[in-house]
Amino acid sequence: MRWSPKKAYLEAVIRRPSVKFMMTLMVVCLLWPGTSRGNPPVSLLDVDLFQAFILKDDQRKPLVAFGDVQHRVDASLSRENRAYLGGNQALMDKIRTALASDSLQWQLARASMRLMIVPEQRPAYAALFENYCQAAVDFVLAETCLPNPYHAITTFQGDDARDLATSARGGVTAYLVHNIADVYTEDYVFSAAEDSGPQVKIKLSNHNFNGEVGSYSSYMVVDDNQEMEFIRSSYTLWQNSAEDPLNVLIAPVEETLHIALRDFTEEAIAHRLASRSDISRPFIDQVVEEWLAVEEAAVGGLVRQLMPEIMSRFLTAWPRADLDATLEARRTFDKYRYLDQGVRIVEELGIEAFIDLYRQDPRAFRSMLIATMAGARASDPRAASQQAQAKPSIESPSSPPAESFPCEAIPSSPRTIRQPS
Repeated sequence: MRWSPKKAYLEAVIRRPSVKFMMTLMVVCLLWPGTSRGNPPVSLLDVDLFQAFILKDDQRKPLVAFGDVQHRVDASLSRENRAYLGGNQALMDKIRTALASDSLQWQLARASMRLMIVPEQRPAYAALFENYCQAAVDFVLAETCLPNPYHAITTFQGDDARDLATSARGGVTAYLVHNIADVYTEDYVFSAAEDSGPQVKIKLSNHNFNGEVGSYSSYMVVDDNQEMEFIRSSYTLWQNSAEDPLNVLIAPVEETLHIALRDFTEEAIAHRLASRSDISRPFIDQVVEEWLAVEEAAVGGLVRQLMPEIMSRFLTAWPRADLDATLEARRTFDKYRYLDQGVRIVEELGIEAFIDLYRQDPRAFRSMLIATMAGARASDPRAASQQAQAKPSIESPSSPPAESFPCEAIPSSPRTIRQPS
């Protein structure tokens, strides 16, 4: 806090880290010198060292800005900030003293959100993680015959962060980092209620280390004529710190599959929206949320089939039971509501046949998910209490979707399809 009585101006930078929510994923470890791509020899893997790095206390400094500032208000965090100001009597007393007034008025002058990252600054760990990510991605692409979506897979060095985040390089760049934070900042201006004299500025900054080990975004823009366009991000971020080490090791596998399947998910979203004569923001949100849950089921099923072999090749000492425990923990999150059904369907069809199905008709896969879920509940009434409840279906698996959603103004801002994992 800086106090400047001569100017009757107070600027307080208050950093209050939010609660950290960790998602349960998977982790792998290997030591592979060099930068060539491919599967490292098992003799050079060091699972214990990799796991030891992952389990160390995660670092939260230095924070480096990544990408552009988004000027927008987060309603929930804004309420939290105002509650903090209202409950901080000492701070309010200082403001009254600075303004020489017992009666105050205030306004929110600015609100912004920015993605920030903590680079990995330990060379040994950076090399371990980068080599594992490249080897795991190579394995996934070879097993699935999916095209390589990457321009590069590289440890983020902290140079030209803004340009790196926004530039298009003919493919996705995977930046490997230690930690990821969303930083929400608000500037409040206080003045005496009686006049327009001196002002006091208060800056509140919420740092939320959200525990998203991997994320990839695409954006859907709907114009006034209801024409839709999907814009895909040029980068993905993979974090090498997590409470469950397997989360770190699943991230490159999972995000590669999300990137590879996203085109087909977007086609299904566009088809669903095009079936309506008019669309509203609530309806768009429901369609996007539903299809991201379907994509999670597809990716989760593939991850369950691919990870055991990755663990056998690179992680010979890792208990296989950890994989199922990690996937089990996801059931508490609604976006994984179809995960069990996705795992079952991919296992029955096989990797190659399933990918062909999702490419050709993701809606058929969604119908299979719902039918499989309905069958499980019919055969075991207890199943409903053992897994996350699915939200009401927005589409019937065997009939045209019901026209039952309210119509409002078409959104003027892009709808982000962000896929944290």
